[in-house]
Amino acid sequence: MATKHLPIRTCIATGKKCAKNELMRFVLGKDEKVLVDPKDQLKGRGANLSMNIEAFEIAIKKRALERALKLKRKLTAEEIENLRKSFLEGIEERNFRKGNQAVTIKVSQEEFKKVTK
Repeated sequence: MATKHLPIRTCIATGKKCAKNELMRFVLGKDEKVLVDPKDQLKGRGANLSMNIEAFEIAIKKRALERALKLKRKLTAEEIENLRKSFLEGIEERNFRKGNQAVTIKVSQEEFKKVTK
């Protein structure tokens, strides 16, 4: 049985090589705006970061995010705080939906009727 190819990427903070699905992607979008891309679908120059807050803090301290995305300016404190919040939300989303599988919630008819009343 053939195994599926698993892309390998490098964390910009730690330098550790991991499977692509184990890293969070940051993207330089339009208007030099940095975005977190938990589903790996946004277009633009990207940088990968390990999915823990320590790696995020290292990347901010070393200015690795600005270098990897080739930003021509420094990130502001407000942008860093928004990225930190989006990064943590992205980690929660990835952990909740492993492999981007659909989530099914089963509810009995009695419970549904109670909620809709």
